[in-house]
This record gives sequence, C-alpha cells and structure tokens, in this order.
Amino acid sequence: MESEAMTIIDKDGKILFYSFEDFYRRIVIGSDCFICGASQDSKKFNNEHILPDWLLTKYKLHNKTITLANAAQFQYGRYTVPCCEECNSDLGKNIEIPVSKLLKLSYSEICQAITTDQSNLHLLFKWLMLIFFKTHLKDTEFNWNLDPRKGTGKIGETYDWQDMHHIHCMIRKDYTNAIVDTNTIGSIFIVPAIQHTSIEPFDFTDNTDGKTIMIRLDEFCVICVLNDSCGTYSLFKDDIAKIKGALTPFQLREIFTHVVYINLNLKERPVYYSQFSENAEYHIKAKIPETAELVPEEERQITHGELLYHYCKDMIGPVENKKTILNEIKMGKRRYLLNDSGEFINHSKDL
Repeated sequence: MESEAMTIIDKDGKILFYSFEDFYRRIVIGSDCFICGASQDSKKFNNEHILPDWLLTKYKLHNKTITLANAAQFQYGRYTVPCCEECNSDLGKNIEIPVSKLLKLSYSEICQAITTDQSNLHLLFKWLMLIFFKTHLKDTEFNWNLDPRKGTGKIGETYDWQDMHHIHCMIRKDYTNAIVDTNTIGSIFIVPAIQHTSIEPFDFTDNTDGKTIMIRLDEFCVICVLNDSCGTYSLFKDDIAKIKGALTPFQLREIFTHVVYINLNLKERPVYYSQFSENAEYHIKAKIPETAELVPEEERQITHGELLYHYCKDMIGPVENKKTILNEIKMGKRRYLLNDSGEFINHSKDL
C-alpha cells in the first residue's frame, strides 16, 4: 500500500480510500470521475445520469424538470455528474440492471424479494445511496441565487461533506471491493401507493441534513435513511404497522417527514469508519448505539409540522382556504396518515 495524506492507493494505482481533503478537492469541487477518480483528460467520459436512464425512459422524464433547492428547474435528461465511460458501464452492470429488475416487481413481490434475500436489500440500499450522493454532488454546480448580482455561492457549499464522505465510500464498494458491515444498512420502508389517473406514478424527494430519500414508483414507494443503522426503523415501526391500505401522495410525504424528523433527532448516532486489515482487506464498519431514542423535545431544531409544510406546500392546489390549510399543517394541526385515535386513515375507497 502507498499512502499520501491518508488517501490509500493499491499497488496497481487504484484509489481505495480518499482522505476527506482529497475527496473534497477532487470529487466535490473537482471534476474527476466520482467512482475511480480519473481526471477528464486521462480517460473517456460520458457522465452518469443522476436518475438512471431506464427510470427516465419508463416515466418519460427526459424532458421534464426537477425543482432544485434554489427553486430553479433543471431538465432530468441533462441531470448528470462526472463519470468515466468505464465506471458508467460498471455502474450499469453491477447496480442499474439488477435494481431495475427488482423495482419492476409488484409491491408484494418486492417485499418478498427484500425479506427473503438480503442481497436484494443491500442492492436497493446501495442504489438509493448512489442517487442521493449524485443529487447533492450536482448541487455543487448550481448557484444559490438565480441572480448572480446577489452572490455566486453554490448550493453544495452549504452541505456538511464530512457526512457525505461515508456515503461516497459506500457507493464505491464494487470498485474498491470493500467488505461492508451489515450494521451500516439504514432504515428502509417499502409502502403501498395508490394508483389512479389523477396521481403521478413517480415522485422523488430527499432531505440533505436528514440523509433520507424517497422514490415512488407506481404501486409502491421506497423511503430510506442512509445514516441511522436502522435507528429510525426501531422508533417508527409501530406506526408503520398501522398502515392497512395504499397511500395517497400526502400520506407518503407525511411518512417521509416522520422519518426525517426522527433521524434528525436521534440522541446517539452511529459512527461509520473505514479500516484496512493486515492482509490489506478494506472494511467499512459501524459502531451503533445500544438503544435508539430521541433528544428532548426542547432541543429539537424543527417541528414535524414545519417539515410536513415544506414537503407538502407545493402539492396543494388553488383551494379557497389554502392559506389556512398551510398554516394548520405548519402548526401540526393537520395529519394525513393517522387520525386522533392513532388509526390509519384509508383513502383507497375515495378513489
């Protein structure tokens, strides 16, 4: 092994582990391939779609737009990050092709596949990590202010890239042959979604601080926390168990905000680290708390209502009492998932 500023390189010149400084300089603010680290003048690049092409094609998204954190619109077809041709091909073979087959299953079939074969769970988790990382790596290109006279700072400059460093290590697993501790797997919820002509079959959002991502695909929705080692699941599983039917878009967003809220307020967090053994094996490990519990309410920085407002405000159409509804959501006085008695609100029959 050769080491330079904590970056670990093997005898063949492959970068096994980036120091944080090299990760930030070469990947975050640089333009090297985010997998192998090759510079754009050393290999052929064709870049990597943040949402894979098979998904863009299925939901006819190439010419549609995603709303960025600065409220600007950006076309999905041009939503890419630097990636060399070789790594792009490997990502397709090792992740996109198998995960596309998994996600084409029905709701009941994917639940069966995840619970009976742990490799499917790991594959799905790795794919969600990959999309999350690419999404926020792309944010280093976009200005916060649409008017450059108000400043040219980038969206990505506001992120804590120390936390992203672990995610970067995880998504490079197939390239580095790292042995990943099962305790690194985060909370994954797969819930049924209502299908109706009035409802878009695709939805995608995430929360940067909460390291949580949500993707809705037809009859099911996947919500995943990337950095909690299932701590959120242990605190939310009883509420999830109350779901007795397919969910509306508002209900899906409410689950998402519950999950983000819990993860943001975990009292003790897992610690993730990379380790090399004497025989040069690369391990990615986790030290996890004995129990999962939340910080006292007075120490929490945001309310659940404020989170729900943020993720639902653009979904409410031009109704007469819109301002009142939005205020009630923000104040925590409106809920869509469970009623005041804690029972599931089933809207399936309404449609």
